[in-house]
Amino acid sequence: MFVRFQQKSNVFASLMLVATLSGCAAVAPPARQAHATIAVRHSPELNRVGTVEIGESIISKEYISRIRGISVASAVTESVNPPGTTRIMAGEFELHSSSPEGEYFQGNADYSMLGQSVPVGERAGVFVPHDKNRPAVIYHFANGYKYGVTPITYAPKEIIHFTPESFRRELVYSGISQNTVTFVYREFKDALARPAFSQELKYDLTQGRIVGYKGARFEILEAGNTSVTYKVLSLLE
Repeated sequence: MFVRFQQKSNVFASLMLVATLSGCAAVAPPARQAHATIAVRHSPELNRVGTVEIGESIISKEYISRIRGISVASAVTESVNPPGTTRIMAGEFELHSSSPEGEYFQGNADYSMLGQSVPVGERAGVFVPHDKNRPAVIYHFANGYKYGVTPITYAPKEIIHFTPESFRRELVYSGISQNTVTFVYREFKDALARPAFSQELKYDLTQGRIVGYKGARFEILEAGNTSVTYKVLSLLE
């Protein structure tokens, strides 16, 4: 659910916030601080029964980077000193840094500064005060850092990245011939398949319906020419 604010009181609160941040609102955000955490994500969950079609992953393990962020539903345009305006686009904004006053979120794309040149490497973003009675507003660089007064509607958002350290393993269903099911084991680095780490696996179901590879164990409940239904008994190492 989006966090919403009452327009009239929020504009007043925004004006007070701008004054608090220093008369001309020239307070610069702190230097970027590390906020990402590396996590392991398994799919599907243990003991879950699932069905996938040929070419789809039946089980996977990946290392991802999680960053706290916000999602802004619509573009915001803010007047600055003449002759232009600043505009940030709708989308996701990652936590960049924090200060005693609040948190600074930045997007991945440079912002639009109509009527003025944009300093190389500078971006606009969203400032979210720690005081929940005050609205989120734009901050931007225009002859010094400035803060807007237009309240911004946003929602908390966890942003997931595949970093250079990202690594994914998966087993993909390839079909069945007579009583033999075939899977392909693949490894990905930076979202790219590594051919040297791909391997075809075949299992004879007459020898049993519990099969596995690299620590993963799953029971084949039903296999056909279009899909397989299975239950995960243990996860990939």
